[in-house]
Amino acid sequence: MMAEEEIDPEVAGGAGARVLREIIRTPAFQEIIKTNISGLEPGDARDMVRAFLREDINLSISLMGMSPVVINYLVEAVLELGRQLAGFPPALLETFVSQMTSEIDTGAMMKIPEVYGPLLEGILESPERQEAFAAALGRLVTSSARFLNRSISRNPYFLRDVLANVDMKEVLWTVVSIFRSILLSLVSSGSRLIRR
Repeated sequence: MMAEEEIDPEVAGGAGARVLREIIRTPAFQEIIKTNISGLEPGDARDMVRAFLREDINLSISLMGMSPVVINYLVEAVLELGRQLAGFPPALLETFVSQMTSEIDTGAMMKIPEVYGPLLEGILESPERQEAFAAALGRLVTSSARFLNRSISRNPYFLRDVLANVDMKEVLWTVVSIFRSILLSLVSSGSRLIRR
């Protein structure tokens, strides 16, 4: 069997990747990109979303119908970013992560469940969507457990550091809800077995 040929990054990728390479190699464009990104304001993002959704609702709905394509594209981009960062020297990676996390608005991120929770409740009314969401959540829990195992093996105090930033009241309600769901599932399974 022939060994797999290495792909030359200079010829790999579509037109977008080739254009991006040329932009990155141009100092003037580098400065433009840095200036524009550093000037981004969260308030501007809110205004853009409002304008996008309210200016022409038909266009907005049409474009949102293409969102799975965009989401798949972004997911693959995030995955590849992780793969590439994994090859960085530890010192450089630590500097990058420290700089990134120090400037992230964690307060705004905490509002994501609050904003999207009611939205998801409305979307997940049908049993089919609930099953799909439950399957995805199960895979997420498995991945999270794997990540926790690795993190704890490297840092025995990892859970202590995590719990210091956890709202235990919310966690308690989550545990109660999960326990209730487990009981209902067991009762439902038992009823089906009895009927058989």
